Amino acid sequence: MDADHLFDEQLFFLDEPSHSGTSQVSSAIEDAAQPLESLFSPPDADAPLSNHHRVDPSSRRNDLNVIESPFARFLMTSQDIYLCTTIDLLAASEMPTHPSFSYFVEEVNFPVVSPYDYVNWGRMKIYVTELGTHDEAVAVAISAVQALYKAQVNGLPMSQAMSVYQAATTIFETMLDNDALDFHTILVVAFLLSLSEIIVPNETGSVFGQSDGAFVTRLKAWTLNGYRSPVSLRIEAWLQLLHAAARRGGNPGLLSDTVSGLLSNRTMEVPSLSLLDHYTDAATSIYDIISAPIFTFYLELQKISTQIANLSHYHRSRITSADQEEVSQIMAGLKIKMSSLWEARPGPLRFEPSELRAHFSPMIAEPLIALVGICIAAYYTEVVETGRTLSDPPFASAEAKQAMCRIRDIVEGDWNTSSGSNLNSGYLRPLFLYAIESIHRDDTQWAVERLKQIKNPICRSDFFASFAEALAEAQRSKGRRVTTKYFCYQTFGVPPPGL
Repeated sequence: MDADHLFDEQLFFLDEPSHSGTSQVSSAIEDAAQPLESLFSPPDADAPLSNHHRVDPSSRRNDLNVIESPFARFLMTSQDIYLCTTIDLLAASEMPTHPSFSYFVEEVNFPVVSPYDYVNWGRMKIYVTELGTHDEAVAVAISAVQALYKAQVNGLPMSQAMSVYQAATTIFETMLDNDALDFHTILVVAFLLSLSEIIVPNETGSVFGQSDGAFVTRLKAWTLNGYRSPVSLRIEAWLQLLHAAARRGGNPGLLSDTVSGLLSNRTMEVPSLSLLDHYTDAATSIYDIISAPIFTFYLELQKISTQIANLSHYHRSRITSADQEEVSQIMAGLKIKMSSLWEARPGPLRFEPSELRAHFSPMIAEPLIALVGICIAAYYTEVVETGRTLSDPPFASAEAKQAMCRIRDIVEGDWNTSSGSNLNSGYLRPLFLYAIESIHRDDTQWAVERLKQIKNPICRSDFFASFAEALAEAQRSKGRRVTTKYFCYQTFGVPPPGL
């Protein structure tokens, strides 16, 4: 669907559209055109030529009987420049009456969500843009995400995009005071604002990171209702994925404990958003059905990953033997839970790419293979992470080394890991863990080169490539693991972004 077609109807924005810009442009056109009239009007044959109007000897008349001279050409060019720049300046200062969200629909993707749920992510983008045609808060929130994303991708200053974000948060706070407003719209806007935090961490506020206040009060009242639509359930699932990524590396995460407890933690399969489709082809429908349990598997794995992150020394005491004993016991239970999840994994996760291609058409098999590859790699990444969290000395355990070999086999195998020259962003964390848990420089360098192939500014793949290389070298020189977060502060002056 062409996103621009969603906005053929009259939209409102921050204020009612002003007509002053139109009159200003018209006036500018008239003013700029006045000096040109004499150039395009044939002279009066009976009127004497004064010295001021005497035709330059180099002048000549063209087919339209208009005098052409260097003076005329220069004047026409200068007036054209004045006219164009005046119109463009006035247009740039006006708020668009029909904002385009085509960039949001076509380009905005988040590595923690999109590779694992790209069909439903696409549906959600269409849904919120349609909602934005009727709701100012949704429209401005989309504009904020779109502006921040575009600035990050193109390496541009964030000042203008942040001003749009601030406008969105102001409108959102006003929404919370309207008791008659349905919470569903509030949840959609809050989710969009949380995506802004993913794009520029530590630069924006965290709606879902609040422990009290108007939003938490409204969220509590909404949970008492009991009913959750497929859209809200999908948002809740994605928030848990985003929280897992934001919780690792010693960061606080996206969700406060209060909000996390209020959001749905159901283990049942999250409903598809196929009900939002205006039209769906057969291949997409079949892929949607086959991929649904795979997404559920990945969601459950990331819930376990969050619990593993909670056991790190960043989030709890680890300095006594009693601390370590307790962590070891909890980790043993999580490993059993993770093993059970793997044993009960969906059928497609049990097959090689050649087997999947043999049973499905290319339109279904190829994206399915890509999804299966990143989900298998995510499972083995958690195996590596458990050893690092437990501080298995000095580097990867035998179990972790086997998991790392499996990750490498997938990246180098026939799992549709790349799109053109870009590696799937779903391999960012597996490769980062592979790099920093490898004791041999050649193994680290292999992972670093693959990280560079991701080429995704949103997940900061180039940064993580440099980070992994420097951290692995520091660990080899010291002969031990180096604390990831503190090393990032020491070397780059910032906390590590979500991973």
